[in-house]
Amino acid sequence: MRILIVGAGIAGLAFARALELRGIVPDIVERRAIWGAKGTGLFLPGNASRAFSQLGLLPDITKVAVPIRHQRVLSHRGEELHNINTERFWAACGPCLALSRADMHSLLRRGLERTSIEMSNSVRHIRQEPDGCEVTFGNGETKRYELVVGADGIRSRVRQIAFPSASPAYTGNVCWRFVAENVVGVDSWTAMIGRRQTLLAIPISPSKVYVYADHAVNLSTAWKYSGSINLERLFSKFSGPLFPLVKKLPPQADLHFSHIESVSIGDWRKKRVVLIGDAAHASSPSMAEGAGLACEDALLLAKVICENANVDEALDIFVRQRERRVSWVHKQCAARDRMRTLPTFISGPLLKYFGASLYERSYRPLLAQI
Repeated sequence: MRILIVGAGIAGLAFARALELRGIVPDIVERRAIWGAKGTGLFLPGNASRAFSQLGLLPDITKVAVPIRHQRVLSHRGEELHNINTERFWAACGPCLALSRADMHSLLRRGLERTSIEMSNSVRHIRQEPDGCEVTFGNGETKRYELVVGADGIRSRVRQIAFPSASPAYTGNVCWRFVAENVVGVDSWTAMIGRRQTLLAIPISPSKVYVYADHAVNLSTAWKYSGSINLERLFSKFSGPLFPLVKKLPPQADLHFSHIESVSIGDWRKKRVVLIGDAAHASSPSMAEGAGLACEDALLLAKVICENANVDEALDIFVRQRERRVSWVHKQCAARDRMRTLPTFISGPLLKYFGASLYERSYRPLLAQI
């Protein structure tokens, strides 16, 4: 079976690995000219580590990742609101882990034994046929495939071609991400919640910490924010333990700024084109499920197309089985984002007295196998 994967991010590489384990070698094209992932961090809840375990990659991941045994939520003044024992909650799935995004991409790429990746190439046009697709590439070459998988992220070219009316939607938050020296000694997933703002720090190595900061703003004023804004001034109402990470941000820090967007298009399949990962269902990072959902997509899609002789029926099964789980994550992300817009005299007590139960309610459905 000839399969084209467009995009060599987490979703595309995971799907290629899942296919290789079942004896299929796909083609991969990647629009970037140079291999590599930018230097932010990645948090893997237990369902994500279980998915990567099913790909046979968890032993290598645990060698470079930091185990996250607790998730702490603090007020913007540093008062602890709740502390989740993630090791206990996710025991039936796998460990919660944090690592650099570059390490994850490197591990996924090294996990491919036969699949090659063609860099600096993209899809220009896809012509649908009853039993496949004729694909025209950016270099002018044309090839035919039985299946085209769009794994090319939130700005997916495949989605633009197959689903031209679908586009990312602003979620109401802008964010900044960077990796810094762990000068504050954070040893677990630690978030501080303020009025319309969040600071989050996660250790990703013995000396480094991944920092995420967001600010809820209306779309009409989002243009005022950028990567050059003074984070110390913007988060000046915060105190320890995390405020020093933005206060002491070095000028040369590799700071990544973005408007947080989501993708929601319902059916991710059009004939012999199917979307996975962020191309299909990007969401707010408040549930940290992007990598986990992408890997689950990869595992299930490889399974159904290898176990069903009829490709069209297999794709229908894939979309139907993923729909409910992905929809749940989207709803939980939206609810968490709305909570952060509440006044602190409401959100503080809510998280203090009900934070643990809200966490369990949000994640319990994800304990189930895909």
